Amino acid sequence: MANDGTKKGGSTDHRATYDRFMSVTKWSIIAVAIVLIMMALFLA
Repeated sequence: MANDGTKKGGSTDHRATYDRFMSVTKWSIIAVAIVLIMMALFLA
């Protein structure tokens, strides 16, 4: 892709999207871990 100079701050947009993705991923993993721990406690 050619950079025609019309999109300024594309790197910061990409970084913000990446940060949101990583945050959602982190909290999803934590939520799954909590659910698994609760299942182990209450269903055992």
